[in-house]
Amino acid sequence: MLDSYLLTNTREPNGMSIAPWSDEYCTDHHVIDTQHQTLFELVNRIHDAIIAGESHCSAVRAMLADFEVLAQEHFELEEELMRTYQYPNYEVHFGMHRRLCRKVRSALEKYDRDTDAFSHDVPQVLADWMIHHIRGEDRQTIAFLQSRIKAPATTLKA
Repeated sequence: MLDSYLLTNTREPNGMSIAPWSDEYCTDHHVIDTQHQTLFELVNRIHDAIIAGESHCSAVRAMLADFEVLAQEHFELEEELMRTYQYPNYEVHFGMHRRLCRKVRSALEKYDRDTDAFSHDVPQVLADWMIHHIRGEDRQTIAFLQSRIKAPATTLKA
């Protein structure tokens, strides 16, 4: 779903991105980097819709639900790689993933209860979490995985 989402949902840059993709977020694992880019794109779309005054629109809820699904798919890939190559910090990394999933689920539930109570800060929270997580945990994880098989990260197979 991640790859097809990126191919079918390109957004026009409008200068309002809160999380523009940067090569500094690259982990050197092609699939993981592509998934990260897709998640960044979706956060920017959510932000753009909120800025455009569409926070009461079902599109915001749909995009947040898409983010939840896409993030879960991405986390499953990372977690499978970590288990396969016996990453020693698996439990910590896994816990970080679960906490983000709970935040997204909570935001969706809040939106469903009362769109007026929906926090317009959600895209910023997601963007900040992704940037911090990728720069720290994901880079450490990929470096470990590379060292385990002594090959470029793009060859890591789940």
